Amino acid sequence: MTIAAFVTQSETTMRSDSLDRPHPGEVFTRRCLSKTSLKQDEVAKRVGISTKHLSRFINGHVHVGVELARKLEACTNISAGAWLHYQTQYDLYTTVKLEAAPSLMTA
Repeated sequence: MTIAAFVTQSETTMRSDSLDRPHPGEVFTRRCLSKTSLKQDEVAKRVGISTKHLSRFINGHVHVGVELARKLEACTNISAGAWLHYQTQYDLYTTVKLEAAPSLMTA
């Protein structure tokens, strides 16, 4: 079987929208912080952000933009595109949850 035939005959699979999409700060904690013995202030210095900003990021209060994604890429070897993808997926997941709420405009 050629690659082209395999691709055209395969089924599309997608992750269910009901599955949780973690905030990038949670991904950072799980994939990076949990594997280092560095304290948060040392990690913040290496990333190039303040300790307060790192704390807010870890706790899900900071949005990952291009600048933070580049800084994370430089110290984690996880691409900036991946960090932006985590943020986009999280945003889409939380938006779907908001859309399911009853509208205030119909009351």
